Amino acid sequence: MAIKRVLFLLPVAVALLFVAAFLGALPNFDKKVNQLVLSSIGDAEKLNPILSVDSASSDINGFIFNGLVKFNENLEMVADLAERWTVRQVSRIYLRPQAALSAQETARRLNAALEPKTREDLQITEIRPVSEREVEVLLDTAGTAVEEFLVAALPKEVFVPLTRADLDLSSEQKVFKGPKELSEKVRQELSKAGLSVVETKVKPWGTVSLRTVGEEETVRLALRPILEAGEGEGEEKTPAVHLSSIESFPIEHRPVITFSLRPNVRWHDGEPFTSKDVEFTFLKVMDPGTNTVRRPMFELVDRLETPDPHTVRVTYWKPFAPSLESWAIGVIPEHLFRDQDINTSSLNRNPVGTGPFKFKVWEADEVITLVANPDYFEGAPNLRQLSYRIIPEPPLKELEFFIEGVDLDTPQPHQYHRYITDERFKVYERLGNGYTYIGYNLRLPLFQDVRVRQALTHAIDREAIVKFLLFDLGVPSTGPFPPQFWYSPPDVKPLPYDPEKAGRLLDEAGWRDTDGDGLLDKDGEPFRFTLMTNNGNNLRINTAVLVQRQLEEIGIDVKIELFEWSVFIRDKVNPRNFEAVVLGWGLGLDPDVYEIWHSSQTEKGFNFVGYRNPEVDRLIEAGRTTFDREERTPIYWKIHELIHEDQPYTFLYVGKGTPALHEGKFRLKRSTDRQEVVEDITMTENGLLYFFKDWFRVRGRAVFTSS
Repeated sequence: MAIKRVLFLLPVAVALLFVAAFLGALPNFDKKVNQLVLSSIGDAEKLNPILSVDSASSDINGFIFNGLVKFNENLEMVADLAERWTVRQVSRIYLRPQAALSAQETARRLNAALEPKTREDLQITEIRPVSEREVEVLLDTAGTAVEEFLVAALPKEVFVPLTRADLDLSSEQKVFKGPKELSEKVRQELSKAGLSVVETKVKPWGTVSLRTVGEEETVRLALRPILEAGEGEGEEKTPAVHLSSIESFPIEHRPVITFSLRPNVRWHDGEPFTSKDVEFTFLKVMDPGTNTVRRPMFELVDRLETPDPHTVRVTYWKPFAPSLESWAIGVIPEHLFRDQDINTSSLNRNPVGTGPFKFKVWEADEVITLVANPDYFEGAPNLRQLSYRIIPEPPLKELEFFIEGVDLDTPQPHQYHRYITDERFKVYERLGNGYTYIGYNLRLPLFQDVRVRQALTHAIDREAIVKFLLFDLGVPSTGPFPPQFWYSPPDVKPLPYDPEKAGRLLDEAGWRDTDGDGLLDKDGEPFRFTLMTNNGNNLRINTAVLVQRQLEEIGIDVKIELFEWSVFIRDKVNPRNFEAVVLGWGLGLDPDVYEIWHSSQTEKGFNFVGYRNPEVDRLIEAGRTTFDREERTPIYWKIHELIHEDQPYTFLYVGKGTPALHEGKFRLKRSTDRQEVVEDITMTENGLLYFFKDWFRVRGRAVFTSS
């Protein structure tokens, strides 16, 4: 009887042990599954928002680091590390010494002409004399709109322009002991020429900046002894000083942005975040020794001040329309980078930020893992962990998504139908903020004739690419701005597919099949080039194959080469070691395209194709200093039109983003003053992941949170 009782109770005891073990393991089970798994075709390069140039690094940096500001779900600028900000401007009029009007009389006349409506529209707070020959106009806004009122209210002959210039010492010069001695010499030469010097100062990165009242040519003449100083003679002479910029303004406008920082933000290592971190980040961007492409966004900053730990005051030397957006750059910790070479620091693979997720581990070419930051200033994320898996092969990436090894995937167009018809998946759609293109290396003689570039575009059937490769998930591109934005001109149409016109243009440019071998040639050289793109992106590879076939039909031989992503960028694109590439741009929300298209960015910036057009340069610079959308619109329409005519790229298409989730696996939970609100995840204007911090994983009836 006892044996029977034991045999009966043994299975029950084992079952109870299994139940107890399961209940005991349940909390750890929750921790394991309460994560989101993302994927990328290529590994990240550097987890540092100043240095990163690849999409994988940028994606992960967005979870680890914060900027002072950010765009919200409706693409409106809102606070991030900054609680709030104010924008002011000091505009200054300089009067000619012989002008009949004094500063006091000028200020009086301007105030008398200032009607209440004009004051309100221009947001003028005060007009006052500040010296015998200077008048300040204080505004609660930024821009050049006030200039029209000032010029109309005063005789033109009273104004004298302000000229601003930057000078850099040559690396091997022996004339000046340093920037301080150069600054003193600059002031002496300007004073000798009778110029009224407003300011000369040495920037922290060694540039000598000057502001002086006088015409640009007069200033250039005064600086000639300094600019001509150097070692050696004739062509062998090494200049001591380089004049990096010089510009005159009829009226000086100096915008000031003051950021009030959140008081209780901490870095992931527990150290407090302060204004000194912002200052350090800015100085590192501006340091010539930093390998960054982000310097152009801050070159118009005249000074950055930190009057206290929670205030940052930034003064620009002229209006800069994208100024606020530039401060969305991730801030890096001064206390960790202070004594390190930012380009080689181990922190670039072990980052410390202020964001909702903290770095945990990086297994090269495998996975990068982040964990929730419980001290995040906006509250801890609902998810415990984020994993970013490196899966270079699209078929494997798709398989991993199907078996739930990856939680979010963006199917390529040929996969889209399988995703959209599968009830297990929820697919979202939005026209992307970017475009795919073929970029031609304009340094090469082969691509320097605009007729050749136009011919190449006419020979490529972009409608066919959109139809058969994108499965109609996109539209042909016409130029540097996607069609859904206000700064894209509606009347510019794609160059049509027209192989006959392509042939005529090539014939005009001297390319003919003179030996009957089926290939065009010129001066004995066949028309042949290599088209490169990154391995693992089937859409780009298939595009290259289609382009190869279509160009063959008009007598052009194209060879395709594929490279792993990091190798492609590091060894081919960045050193300008290519003939033509298939690539894509993801764009910001402000239309400023200085880094991609301005001629100053051809050597180290994103203008790696080497595009140069003085009129485009002028318009880009004008667009940067114009704030009013109505005034900016024709500027960017013209930029788009000119680049469209020049065809430095064959602009292929603007594709739709189609991110997919497993149906019902994730929802979104927000806390309000009264209750917690649980919602379905929806696509915002800022993308699917904008509210990512509030996502949680749903498994059966369980809701996993970070508590």
